[in-house]
Amino acid sequence: MMDLLFMCILFLLSLSLALTHCWQQYTDLAPVSNEHDNLKLEQLSGSINRCIWIGLKRNSSDREKWLWSGGGAATMFFWAPGKPNNCHSVEDSGCVWINRWNDANPQNINTFFCYRAIVVEEEQTWEEALDYCREHHDDLASVASETEMLELPKHNTTEHIWIGLRFLSRDWLWMDRQVMDYEAWGEGENPGVLFWATHDCEKRPSFICY
Repeated sequence: MMDLLFMCILFLLSLSLALTHCWQQYTDLAPVSNEHDNLKLEQLSGSINRCIWIGLKRNSSDREKWLWSGGGAATMFFWAPGKPNNCHSVEDSGCVWINRWNDANPQNINTFFCYRAIVVEEEQTWEEALDYCREHHDDLASVASETEMLELPKHNTTEHIWIGLRFLSRDWLWMDRQVMDYEAWGEGENPGVLFWATHDCEKRPSFICY
């Protein structure tokens, strides 16, 4: 995954004001693409005994589906038992409480999770980028969901961007050992649409760490 830098913001705000704060100070309200992200939010929440906003919202055109505020459909869920239940038909937003998700009224005031991706604008070879990320952060990032792909155009990067994907032992693997259950290979047939492509490891684009 493009392991995002999550921050738990302790202000009590409605969802719309929390979203505005994240846009102004960071990137967006936090998306959750996998169990790893969900566990990180649990660790950050500490002893907070209330729901904490994430960037989850109902799809207004199909209320059985959910979207992320930064773009993309939610495909993995960590609902608490009996949730979502859309109490009083006003619970159109998602929040985290003790590692489980709840649907909630967006007018409620809660603390919230923002995030920021670590996009390094230096231009290095793939191996140099890997070494840089492991020295200064954790690793070259995997990009394991549509939501994470949609994050990339928000940053000032080169045309190509290194991610932590490498062909080893006759297969493509993420360097951080994440399970590869999302793929975005393409041939450039849709101008303006991001996709994965093989690239010369000695070229020097920018890259994403986590």
